[in-house]
Amino acid sequence: MQSHASSMSTSPAGARSPIVVATDLSEAASIAVEGAARLTRRQNADLHVLHVFDDGIWATLKNLYDTQHWSGEDPVLGTRRRLSELAADIAHRHGIRVLAESEAGDPAEAIVRFASQRGARLVVIGKDGDDWLSDTLFGETALELLQTTDVPVMIVRRGQAQPARRVLVAVDFSACSHRAARLACELFHEAEITLLNAYSVRHEGRMRIGGASDDDIAAYLLSEQVRAEAAMRRLSSALDNEKCCRTVTVNRSAASAILDEAATGFDVLVVGKTGEGSREHRLGDVATHITYHTDCDVLLVP
Repeated sequence: MQSHASSMSTSPAGARSPIVVATDLSEAASIAVEGAARLTRRQNADLHVLHVFDDGIWATLKNLYDTQHWSGEDPVLGTRRRLSELAADIAHRHGIRVLAESEAGDPAEAIVRFASQRGARLVVIGKDGDDWLSDTLFGETALELLQTTDVPVMIVRRGQAQPARRVLVAVDFSACSHRAARLACELFHEAEITLLNAYSVRHEGRMRIGGASDDDIAAYLLSEQVRAEAAMRRLSSALDNEKCCRTVTVNRSAASAILDEAATGFDVLVVGKTGEGSREHRLGDVATHITYHTDCDVLLVP
């Protein structure tokens, strides 16, 4: 199947790199499309709505059904028609330029390739869908996308009529988390941004085995707290020209601290990958864990 595109516009072409949203045209995927449209409008960008025909799924359908006696609309033509209608509706309601496009192949690979070709600044996907999207465009594939692309990936779980009000950014003061904080300020400039750092005493058990006393550990913990607070002030100061951020530093394990804080009423959770020196864009255990266990929308930043 060849790539197909159509466009609808009620405003001039966006001046910034486009946002790409993947959809299987299900009701669940429409939540991601709406979220992407709101972001696109605020960013003065174009929106590319992408549907990927999974070759494996279509092969299975052909084996299940006698296509010579198929009484309905051709699936390919039907999908393209629905994409065009969706583009027209989104463009009209949000006042943005929308391009509806279709690709064939493995969904994750196709999305990565498409985003790269279009110079996308953000890829938006939904939590689940009716069929292949339920397995393909949530969790594992979101992480796979981030491993193979330099484009941030946002998982939209909630259908919200208004822009995000509260955004939580998990930071470890790496270059990646600095990028995550800057992107959060850029995408959600109307929201309250909270920067969260969770620190802890590393290798406490080994320290005790080595003869460290409670006072030694307490002193080490205090030094970690001072270090974290100083690094947080530097990061906050670097972002002052973009956004005045609320800051939180806590002595806890990162995953539990992030999840508990996110559960206090945040709309979006922003987190970067770990392993800054790695050649592969691999998410660490913390990012993987919170991607699966938070109810917030999640923005994953490479």
